[in-house]
Amino acid sequence: MTDAVSLTLKIDPALKETLKNLAQENQISLSQEVSQRLQLSLTTQQHPAVDNQSVLEDVDPQLNASELKQVRALLKKTKKKK
Repeated sequence: MTDAVSLTLKIDPALKETLKNLAQENQISLSQEVSQRLQLSLTTQQHPAVDNQSVLEDVDPQLNASELKQVRALLKKTKKKK
């Protein structure tokens, strides 16, 4: 890392332990682990914004009469088995 600067940060002790363990597993310093994870979080693709203006839903086509009859027959069979 070149031209690194110091940053004081308050985090949950459990989070620090998790980061410390991950750094040991990766055989790097805690500082490097945190820095890499921050960099990765800033460079990953952002999810597209949710469109909360649209109220239309995708609706599956309804069953026709024949299909509905088959479903009812299957349901009756499973009730009899119990």
